[in-house]
Amino acid sequence: MVLNNKRISQILPRVIGAKFFLILLVSILISITSCDESSVVGLDVQPANDLLNVDYQDTTTLITKTVSVDSLRTDETLIITADALLGIYQDPVFGKATASLYTQLRLPTNNPLFGTGPVIDSVVLSLVYDPAYYGKRQRVEQKVNVYEVAEDIKGENSYYSNNTLTVNTLDLANNYGFIPEPSKSVTILNELLKPQLRIPLDTSFGQIILSNQTSANLASNTAFQSFMKGLYITTSNTAGLNPSEGNILLFKMADTQSKLTLYYHNTSDDSLKYDFSLGSVARFSNFTHDYSTGIDANLAAQLSTSPPPPVQNDVVFIQSMAGVKTTIELPYLMNWVNAGDIAINKAELVIKVDPTAYQLDTFAAPTKLVLFGINDDGTNYVLPDANEGDNYFGGTYNSTTHEYHFNIARYVQQVLAGKRKNNGLHLLAGSGAINANRVVIGGGGSTSLYRMKLNIGYTKLQ
Repeated sequence: MVLNNKRISQILPRVIGAKFFLILLVSILISITSCDESSVVGLDVQPANDLLNVDYQDTTTLITKTVSVDSLRTDETLIITADALLGIYQDPVFGKATASLYTQLRLPTNNPLFGTGPVIDSVVLSLVYDPAYYGKRQRVEQKVNVYEVAEDIKGENSYYSNNTLTVNTLDLANNYGFIPEPSKSVTILNELLKPQLRIPLDTSFGQIILSNQTSANLASNTAFQSFMKGLYITTSNTAGLNPSEGNILLFKMADTQSKLTLYYHNTSDDSLKYDFSLGSVARFSNFTHDYSTGIDANLAAQLSTSPPPPVQNDVVFIQSMAGVKTTIELPYLMNWVNAGDIAINKAELVIKVDPTAYQLDTFAAPTKLVLFGINDDGTNYVLPDANEGDNYFGGTYNSTTHEYHFNIARYVQQVLAGKRKNNGLHLLAGSGAINANRVVIGGGGSTSLYRMKLNIGYTKLQ
């Protein structure tokens, strides 16, 4: 504070002014010297020896290992954004990953008429790119294959990433080659369109639809989807990718420009088209991973069945698309009970990413991880801390520190209180059905350069 001495001298007599500054100086000194630690932290109303009951520990043993994800639900009921992955890449750490898609088509109007003597000219399947993509910016050609599905895709069913359906043998796309261009707009018939993959299909497929214009097969959408059950779209036949090559792309299936278009003519008009929508239909994704060759040695060891995988690991792995997840065990957590009753004030799980050795610049880390508890049967449950919201629970990637943090104080307290079993935790990639990210993180091993830690703050109650 700056005091105007001249102004004060004009108001106060000299003696009174001297006393004023003396009192002010003493007050400031008292204020400074009375500001001890207990008053700062708000504990001056408690007995001094209570301060000894608050403690902190960051040496809890964590046993970590990588395990395969069984499957991931991928149908349209769960993926309400109607986004879908398609593509293939050869990850030098995680091996080959592919994303394929089963989807219905939607008849926009009942009983469409194509005129007298309709003849197909061309058929194009258009898929609008989302700007997100996974893999290198230097893109190489992929081969896309499209097959007609031979069994119903049922909207009331739950479909998972390992589900498949029977398809016809004819490749409607004829092994069409394309180089992904997720940011390049296209011009068709003088119309500028969104960036999209345009796949030419066998014209016989389109002619079959045109020839059914007066049949019951096009009387309604239900009848049409029973007649033309859907399409299976895949790039899994792409061969010859070198390590780090390939891309997995995200497509906007509900976009109005994502559609199947029949270009045709009839006896009275030589330039016609008819669109079938890919929005508001049943669909699901299928993901595959090949860990048999070309993967990191640590990952191979942890996924091995013979010899048995190591019990403890310095690095562990997480991959979207129902790839792999990390199991975290806390084998000595219950030892805290032997030390008497405690209240867990904070339990922060700190997960560190190796930013240098695993091509994080090419194959990006997930923007979010998710953490679940493990039931006796191996299934997962939502941790009580997650109910407090993301701001408390955490899990978001910090690209500056290369870390993920989770607050799990309620979970730890409930385990210590005997309300939950100490079965451990599963750590997975968030939104794994619509992104192809992966990450290598520090494990619980004592020699890990990026060791995972559980920081616990607690109060002794006895």
